[in-house]
Amino acid sequence: MVSMMEELGFRVTIVARNNVISDLNTLAHIINSCRVFVGDHGAGLTNELFLPAGAVMVQIELIGLEWAGTTYYGDPARVMGLHYLPYRIEPEESSLFKVFGQNHTAFKDPRSFSFEVGREI
Repeated sequence: MVSMMEELGFRVTIVARNNVISDLNTLAHIINSCRVFVGDHGAGLTNELFLPAGAVMVQIELIGLEWAGTTYYGDPARVMGLHYLPYRIEPEESSLFKVFGQNHTAFKDPRSFSFEVGREI
């Protein structure tokens, strides 16, 4: 994502990774200093709570999770005065495209498809 953002002309100044920032106060101050917050769908996006009003929050939505992305992150972002921009992954952009191929149920009908933990595909 960092490479893509830089290619688009953004200057990436902060990259938060798992277990890098463990102090919530420090994390809140860092995120509150951001004008643009980009992340893939997941719990890390709850940090949108620390963004200043008027900031831009970009969520990279996974295939089949558009409803969850909007409900859990997009709607709250708008209520908090953020500019919410979803980026919906196309099948060809997904790392699963090479694994499954374009005709797989994961792409044709993602709502009907689910992974079972421990089950090989």
